[in-house]
Amino acid sequence: MAKSVSGKAFDLHLLAKILKYAKPYRFVFYGSFVLTLVLSALSTTRPILIQYVIDNFISEGNLQGLTNYMLILTVLLVMEALVQFLFIFGANYLGQSIIRDLRVQLFEHILSFKLKYFDQTPIGTLVTRAVSDIETIADIFAQGILVIFGDLLKILVMVSAMFYFFDYRLVLISLSVVPVLYYATRLFQLKIKSAFQDVRTQVAELNAFVQEHISGMNVVQIFNREKAELNRFKEINAKHREANIRSIWYFSIFLPVIEIMSAISIGLVVWYGGLEAASLSAKHSLQIWMYDSFNWDTSSLIREITLGEITAIIIFVNMLFRPLRQLADRFNTLQMGMVSSERVFKILDTKDRIEDKGELELSEVKGEIEFRNVTFGYKEGEPIIKDLSFKAEPGKMLAIVGATGAGKSTLINLLGRFYEIWSGEILLDGVDIRKVKLSSLREHLAVVLQDVFLFSDSIRNNITLNKDISHEEVTAAAEFIGVSDFIETLPDQYDYDVQERGNMLSVGQRQLLSFLRAYVSNPSVLILDEATSSIDTQSENLIQKAIEKITKGRTSVVIAHRLATIKAADKILVMDKGRVVEEGKHQELLDKGGYYARLYQMQFKSEENSPA
Repeated sequence: MAKSVSGKAFDLHLLAKILKYAKPYRFVFYGSFVLTLVLSALSTTRPILIQYVIDNFISEGNLQGLTNYMLILTVLLVMEALVQFLFIFGANYLGQSIIRDLRVQLFEHILSFKLKYFDQTPIGTLVTRAVSDIETIADIFAQGILVIFGDLLKILVMVSAMFYFFDYRLVLISLSVVPVLYYATRLFQLKIKSAFQDVRTQVAELNAFVQEHISGMNVVQIFNREKAELNRFKEINAKHREANIRSIWYFSIFLPVIEIMSAISIGLVVWYGGLEAASLSAKHSLQIWMYDSFNWDTSSLIREITLGEITAIIIFVNMLFRPLRQLADRFNTLQMGMVSSERVFKILDTKDRIEDKGELELSEVKGEIEFRNVTFGYKEGEPIIKDLSFKAEPGKMLAIVGATGAGKSTLINLLGRFYEIWSGEILLDGVDIRKVKLSSLREHLAVVLQDVFLFSDSIRNNITLNKDISHEEVTAAAEFIGVSDFIETLPDQYDYDVQERGNMLSVGQRQLLSFLRAYVSNPSVLILDEATSSIDTQSENLIQKAIEKITKGRTSVVIAHRLATIKAADKILVMDKGRVVEEGKHQELLDKGGYYARLYQMQFKSEENSPA
């Protein structure tokens, strides 16, 4: 899987795209910024009050003043806790609201893709993008950008307050380690970005592998591939571990660097403050001598550094380095969110969709289908359908047969505009289907596929697909087609949960439900793609009887390998290598003794000659 690394710690263009999703929640967004201002002010007030209490009350033994200021400090701490709560709740509320909207947009976008996109993209990758990657984006707001902004603002306010209230030399000494810390942080940003690109890549590969092999577990077990696939899984899992360890390595280095810088800063403050206190008496002696000898008053040049001031500076240093210590985790979270958003927006920026430029709404459809000189292939330069032309008359059954790979099923994908043709036209009632709205076109089509997909839901919902179809209509259709008997034997009948992909039902039962689903939608054109393959004889007989009923008055296109199922077709197209090589009715084609006759003989000769 390709890896995309922007090479920048912060992609401002990407960040701007993310912030657009905060627009509907601007009140919460801007409110969070206001709360960071309040938090910064409250946090900065605390050390200044402590310095004042030490120098004015504790040193002088003023217990009344000490008590009063402790009450004020307590109130400030309660206010700070309350504002902190509002900020945390607001930031998380904002993050969850944004990913809700983003996830809906992503899923809506995925629904519009061509089938070709899903042919080329592992399902596990899309699941990772829609679930875990988007979940990580929430932390950009809950623990990332808002918190980092708040921390940086707090640092700015505190540094300004330190210079304003305290000896500038002591402040400069306490901040002397900042340049080293800045370069260490920049290096960490760059390294952790690359590391988390690798982590997200390996997560996607792991999800894709697990999803694919669980879905294909029967193949793995039938061909005795458990050990081989386990070894492949171990390799992918090991790469995932290595990617995580690399990110942990950078994180483990950065945090001790912050701790060392903090300790050095505090040590320098204590050292310098101690020197100043030790030399204070000598400075006073020098001041007296200067005044006596030269009548110079140098008291303004000598500034006493108090115990309260040193204590306040140490508290400020701890408060400054606390967000810097957490910065490693903040960048960890932010980089994960940025990497995940880059992957999500890569899908959102993908334009691999059918262009729905049609404006026509089909009201009544007779069902005349015509292919005019249609050419198409799934890969550039490798056409599957070559200059194909044919017509299906309204209300008639058209059967299409041919060997595997002849292009039969491709016609279904083209008729539903799941893929765009390279050249030619496909007409429905004389109208080019590209001029018809996709929703209107597909509303008049119903398809029964051999590989039936059922959702993990009730039988009723799998039949109606949550359309406005009453229970009475469903039961009447089931009775008409002849599938009500098996449904009514199930524990909850129409409310029976078929589980994932309908695994609780047999192949034949799933096929019958798919047939019923197509029928209740009342289509103008019914398409049966090998619908009677891979099912038991009883189910096949049920479907054959139902076909005779529901195809009356509808255009029906039947694609099947079992030629016995299409003997009654009004027209049969015989395809080979993307072209129609024969057409006619069943008996006419047999009489010709051509390609169709050979296919028929291969299928039925052994059965016809076998004893009863």
